Amino acid sequence: MQRHIRTRHGFRHLIRIRIFIVMPKEGIMIKITGYVILGVLLQGCAAMLVPETNDPREKLGWATELFNNQERPLPAERLIREAIEICKASNDDSCLGKANVTYGFFFRSNSIKKWEKFYRENGFMDKEANIDSRLEISKQYFEKGIEYYLKTEEYDALTNAYLNLGFAYYFLGANKEECGPYEKSLESYKKNITRNPEANVALPEGASSFPEYVAAQQKRAGCI
Repeated sequence: MQRHIRTRHGFRHLIRIRIFIVMPKEGIMIKITGYVILGVLLQGCAAMLVPETNDPREKLGWATELFNNQERPLPAERLIREAIEICKASNDDSCLGKANVTYGFFFRSNSIKKWEKFYRENGFMDKEANIDSRLEISKQYFEKGIEYYLKTEEYDALTNAYLNLGFAYYFLGANKEECGPYEKSLESYKKNITRNPEANVALPEGASSFPEYVAAQQKRAGCI
């Protein structure tokens, strides 16, 4: 049986055996213990192959890789929260802006859907969040990130953060609320281009310019 502990199916198999072979009076205790073991083992497996670093931006980069490309949100959230603490300790507003925006992307990532059962039973490290409120929490983190970026006047980062705040409202079904963030994204884009004329903006396929892309979102949302 120990050979199967590393697999998700193995976890479930182990718990079922422990529940059904004990006497009823012990069943509740064993069930609770089983879920504690499950959580510990999942956290241990989640931490595998995650490089150690004290650089908060490297932590955020690895977190993004984990929840975007590897469907490993558990270690990703840990790295994001560690990065936030390091950013706070050094009073780095730029770092806090990036960390909060990354947390915003985390909460709306598809990788969380794969782990929905786990999160429903165990929750997130952010105890204010749950699986049903995650899109609202995502929006709140984009708003927090924007507050920090406004302090540092990082207009390139604000361009992206405001755009994704607009998308956050889209995912919440609040289409009318998308308009303000899209307008502010355009304003930030113009300020960034004025400051950095050679700045390159990554565009989705089919878009010839950033203003054109945002205009398409504004039309879809009924802003213009």
